Amino acid sequence: MKKLILASAVSSVFVGGLAQAEEAAKSDHVISYNVGVTSDYVFRGISQSRNRPAFSGGVDYAHAPTGLYAGTWVSTISWIDDSYPASSATDSSSRPRTPYEQDFYAGIKLGDPAGLNFDVGTIYYYYPRNKLDTVPGYLGLKANTNEVYGKIAYGPVYFKASYAIGDAIWVSNKSGSYYLDLGADVPVMEGLTVNAHVGRFVFKQDTTILTDSRYDYSDWKIGLTKDFGGGLSGSIAATGTNAKETFNGSYVWNFNGTGYLGDTKGIVSLTKTF
Repeated sequence: MKKLILASAVSSVFVGGLAQAEEAAKSDHVISYNVGVTSDYVFRGISQSRNRPAFSGGVDYAHAPTGLYAGTWVSTISWIDDSYPASSATDSSSRPRTPYEQDFYAGIKLGDPAGLNFDVGTIYYYYPRNKLDTVPGYLGLKANTNEVYGKIAYGPVYFKASYAIGDAIWVSNKSGSYYLDLGADVPVMEGLTVNAHVGRFVFKQDTTILTDSRYDYSDWKIGLTKDFGGGLSGSIAATGTNAKETFNGSYVWNFNGTGYLGDTKGIVSLTKTF
C-alpha cells in the first residue's frame, strides 16, 4: 500500500509537473484573433472606405520570451475601386475589384511595457487584383507597398517612424516616403483610456511625375477607448487632416469626386479579441 501511495504521489507530481510544463510552453506562444466594425476605416487621417463603415478581422502570434511577433489583418475598403475613372475602359463588368486590404507584419518588441520599450518591424500592404497600373496617371504603379518601422515608448507616450521601401501607398510616388507618429494612450480610470495622436506624412517626390508636395499632409486624432471586459472594447474618436482635396483643379485626396477623404469626422468602433 505504501508503495502504491508513493507511486501515486510520484505520478501526481510527474503529471502535475508535466501539466505545468505544458502550460508554460503554451504561454510562450500566444495566438489571438480579432474582429471589428467601425463607422469609417481611417488610416493616417484618410478614409479608406469612402467615409462609410468597414469590417475587419485578424490573427496575431507572439513569442513571449523573445518578443517576436507576426500577424495579418484584413479590412474592407473602397478607395482603389474609386480610383478608376468612370469614363475609363477599365470601368466595365470585367474590371478587377479590390474590396479589401490585407496587411502582413512581423517584428520584435523589447523592453519593459510599463517603462522604456522598443518595437521594430516591417509591414506589407496588399491589395489583391488592384491593377492601379492600368489607371491613367498612375504610370504603371500598383497599390501594394512595404514599410519598415521603429517605435520607442515610455509609459503611455510613444514616437513611431515608418519608412516606405516600396512604391508609396495611394499615390504615384517612389519609395522613400515616410510617416511620423507622436501619441499617447493614457489610462484615466479603470478600463478607460484617452488616446491622442498627431502625425505627418511626407511623400518622396519623383520629378518625372510630380514637382511639388501636393500630397504631403498632417493629421490628428483624439479619442477614448473603453475596455468592457471579455476581450470586448469600444472607442470613439475625432480625427482630421490638412490634406488637400484638390490641387490646380485636380483631385488629390478625393478619388474621382467620390468625396473628400481627409475631412474632420467622428468615428465609432467596436472590437472583439479572443
